[in-house]
Amino acid sequence: MQESSQEEPVHYVQWFYLSNYDLYDETSSMELTGAQSWRRFLNYDNNALEAKYNEIITEEVSQEPNQKNVIVGISGLHVVNLPTLTLKPLYWPSASKNDTLRVVRGLWMYEDTGLPVINELSDMLEEGYQEVKPYAVNWDNVLKEEEEGKDSQDDPSVLSHKRNKSSKELIDAMQWPLKPTSSGKYVFYEDGYRALICQGGLLSYFSKGTQSRRTSIKGMPVVRDFPYFEDDGFNGPKQVTDLFLVVHGIGQKRSETEERFLFTKTCNVFRSLIQIQKNIMKEDPLIRNDYEPQLLPICWRNKLNFNSYIKPVAGDEGRVEDEEFEENRFSIEDIEIDSIPAVRRLLGDVMSDIPYYMSHHKESIIKSVIREANRVYHLWKDCNPYFLENKGRIFIIGHSLGSTVVFDILSLQPTFVKEITIDDDESCFIFDTNGFFCFGGPVGFFLHLNQQSIIPRRGRGSSRYEINKNFINSDVPKSYTYDGYDRYGCLAVDSFYNIYNHLDPVAMRLNPTVDLSFSKGIHPTRILFTRKSSSILRMISHSNTDPVELRSYNQSLQQNKNNEPTAVVPLEPEQTVELETRNFRREERAKWRMQELNENSQLDYVFTSAHGVISNKYLSMLSAHSSYWSSEDLACFLVVETGRNFGIANSIEQFRGKHMPRIFKGDSS
Repeated sequence: MQESSQEEPVHYVQWFYLSNYDLYDETSSMELTGAQSWRRFLNYDNNALEAKYNEIITEEVSQEPNQKNVIVGISGLHVVNLPTLTLKPLYWPSASKNDTLRVVRGLWMYEDTGLPVINELSDMLEEGYQEVKPYAVNWDNVLKEEEEGKDSQDDPSVLSHKRNKSSKELIDAMQWPLKPTSSGKYVFYEDGYRALICQGGLLSYFSKGTQSRRTSIKGMPVVRDFPYFEDDGFNGPKQVTDLFLVVHGIGQKRSETEERFLFTKTCNVFRSLIQIQKNIMKEDPLIRNDYEPQLLPICWRNKLNFNSYIKPVAGDEGRVEDEEFEENRFSIEDIEIDSIPAVRRLLGDVMSDIPYYMSHHKESIIKSVIREANRVYHLWKDCNPYFLENKGRIFIIGHSLGSTVVFDILSLQPTFVKEITIDDDESCFIFDTNGFFCFGGPVGFFLHLNQQSIIPRRGRGSSRYEINKNFINSDVPKSYTYDGYDRYGCLAVDSFYNIYNHLDPVAMRLNPTVDLSFSKGIHPTRILFTRKSSSILRMISHSNTDPVELRSYNQSLQQNKNNEPTAVVPLEPEQTVELETRNFRREERAKWRMQELNENSQLDYVFTSAHGVISNKYLSMLSAHSSYWSSEDLACFLVVETGRNFGIANSIEQFRGKHMPRIFKGDSS
């Protein structure tokens, strides 16, 4: 039993959040189904929340809204707002029911379950606790005096305002009514740590609650103390080394009507896959020891309204009068036919992207993407100052038309942002991009439309790194690169990847846009890893479940020197390509450019969605365009490519561009 004291005992306060996923599980997709439950914040975050709470109630904190927030979770992706006691995503807007969560300061908890008492009831319990001061009563002495008939007034262990009272009077004094008072409910405080929530009136005779340790009163036991876990293994968010910013296409806005198609939801799933693959690969010697990826969505679409119109200019031929024009405004939804939802979604959310982007909306789209990406980056570096100090890398993932928008931006992006003065947050990215991953994008169509090729940016690419000097020459003719940021297809990045599902109707190859002749001898690289069999159907359809052994380019070179065969992922059956003539100068330039654009000497990477025994490519086409976010193979590919040791020597042999045997006119073989 606790000793009585005139001073309030020290209690450990535990903060909770109501959720169906764990903030401290980095592999959680944050999109789990099932009932929500109260989960405790781990010590690091719990101490930060309590410290900020005490600052606020003592008015020691600024009245700025952001000064009343606390960043929480193993990834630091969520923030608790103390005035509203809510938990929300930090970097993207709340869009689904799982995004805004309830938070409670657990001062009181139910003894039987260990769960916190809700805020309103907790406030009433605390109000009574401060008024009654049950910690100042020594029940042993009171009951002893009652039995012996002693006058308790001479005993200093009982408070002066409780003296000359019998034990019954003391029991009454230890009770505090709960609102609404008409309910008859009250709380009975046993000591400084435990109390009972009791029924009043006739109901008290039929209640089946726990009996008090002091009296015959029954009620629901609550305690004003939480267990403290000395070491829960969490010492703050992990320090990220590689940050992915994901840009979606235009059609994402229309998918907001169905939660399962939400962009933030798909990003949460893909982030989970990346973290799972990182944990699987962390012991691999090819992966850097400090590698820590993170992925953030760039939600730019909700800032735009494509149903806006350009007002007709006076004198325009064929234009209706202003009044009629204003009366008959219609949107895409107004003219759509309600048939075959899956096909309509593909056509409406994907195929309409291209004409939208080719309209007067293009400039607004580009500015919106830049503005939102810069906002997220500003917030990221403010919350993670170590990222710049540790020279963290930034990669952009563009999906569908989002890849085309990013391609446009990076074509006009300065080689390095530190070389220019940025006047606003809409002219260019305020950060340098290390790599760009294009997921299922129609970039090739726009290159063809603009009659441009992909060419390396001078000062960027593989050759700028000292570690690659033995594999790629930096002293090449000026015509091999372009110096400036005013040419479409000349990106301010060090590496570029074009990744597509082979059934995706939107995606296009990009190797030919570097050099058509040279690309005819290069296979797209297949992204293929282990597929874990989860059913008989998958075991039949994917009989080869052995993991692919990854090896670096340097290891392969060593094996070739020792006349050892190099095991590679099987590609397409070997073919021969006949060229009209062999232009050695052009071939050398194309080979150098491919190596400069990507350390693997390859731009095109293809993967296949998992299908059952029976599949139809025309039906699979409908889901192929959105299959990127659920592909374990693709997630593992990103982890390997961004997490491996730096340099061409450490590039993965299986991912390098493979050349088919070629026959040239004039060859005697």
